[in-house]
Amino acid sequence: MIFFIKEWPDRSATLMADNGAVLWTFHSVAEARRVCEAWYTARGEPVDYQLYTLQDPGQGALQDPSCATCAIG
Repeated sequence: MIFFIKEWPDRSATLMADNGAVLWTFHSVAEARRVCEAWYTARGEPVDYQLYTLQDPGQGALQDPSCATCAIG
């Protein structure tokens, strides 16, 4: 499963499943990343997620390609 993390303008982050289901909203991207890492570690799978940062309304989203399929440090 691939997770998606959406960072909102207020710096909170929503963790979503690859089917679009919202799993949880966190106070920060760092918290969402820790949950992703724990899920993959428990399953013995490589970490795989994509991070999107939402800008001010009307400006869309920016994908951070450095976060796709990466380990969390």
